Amino acid sequence: MIGTVCLRHLLLPALLVIWVQTAAAIEPVNPNLNDKARAVLNYLETIYRDRVLVGMNGDRETEKAIQISGKRPAVVNYDLCGWNSPTWGKSYTKVMDAKIEPILQRAKQGTIITMTFHWKNPAKKDGTAWVNPPKGTGPFDMKAGTTPGTPEYKAVMEDLRRHGDYLQVFEDAGVPILFRPLHEIDGGWFWWTDAETPENTAELYRMIFDSYVKERKLDNLIWVYNAGVKCAGADPADPVEAIEHRKRYYPGDQYVDISGIDIYPSEHYGWKLPQESSYAKAFEIMSKVTPGKMLAFSEGAGIPDPDAMAQAGPKWLYCLPWWADHRLNPKDWVDKTFNHPLMITLDELPDWDAR
Repeated sequence: MIGTVCLRHLLLPALLVIWVQTAAAIEPVNPNLNDKARAVLNYLETIYRDRVLVGMNGDRETEKAIQISGKRPAVVNYDLCGWNSPTWGKSYTKVMDAKIEPILQRAKQGTIITMTFHWKNPAKKDGTAWVNPPKGTGPFDMKAGTTPGTPEYKAVMEDLRRHGDYLQVFEDAGVPILFRPLHEIDGGWFWWTDAETPENTAELYRMIFDSYVKERKLDNLIWVYNAGVKCAGADPADPVEAIEHRKRYYPGDQYVDISGIDIYPSEHYGWKLPQESSYAKAFEIMSKVTPGKMLAFSEGAGIPDPDAMAQAGPKWLYCLPWWADHRLNPKDWVDKTFNHPLMITLDELPDWDAR
């Protein structure tokens, strides 16, 4: 048994290249997806349900994880948002500009880049992504925002255009991006969640897709759908499972390459610490909401238990914790998970330029 395991690890880098070369190509939702992005998507299909990519959020936490574990994450997340108010003011654009070079450098190393669109309310210069106080700046009229000709619709489209300028930089540089718009789409804490008429939120997702794929021709984006720990507008007695209500937020298979869910520990909703769970319940929920899609643990407090994932599953496509060296993701857990044989780190990824 020990010899078999050792042999597998010795052969794995070569096998991964062979699998990428010979596996049947997955059909992307953008038929014009460029070659490098297709190579990434095809690779993801080859490792899915076998091993798990390990990720980290942002440069600061990534460097912490490297220092702790000696391993570089295979996936690193950045935010398509400048955070500071007013939106598109000097401070906002300074934050946006500062992300470009680090992303290009990570991509040059072979890291798979994922981007969250933490979208500030486009109808308010001082708006935030959140709805409720203290961080929230109120709701957004989702029906108006998805109806051509309204002021809200015009604000949405203009903001998409300006953020698209930044995505264009990575398209031009040949950087594939796992793009995660409207993250935690059904949670209810962000302005884009229409709890009463989720179809409006689904339509907004389709508008983003059409703007960037059909109009802008951004052919480097792999599209990631992203649910939250609970579902707004569902039966209060069952806000977590809520399969049928969650489905109402879904834009359709033709707009989604990968499906994911974000989970932070919550005794109230039944989500345990990552050290205590592989989050099989979440995997089952998303399997029902988005059947047939590869499923990712797209964001969370820490990496789910790799021993449990290896023995009984589920094997997520990738796991992306928000922090390293944090009370919910302490050093010993970062070290264990980054060095676990189930997990794939940067050193095991293929050379995308050689594809």
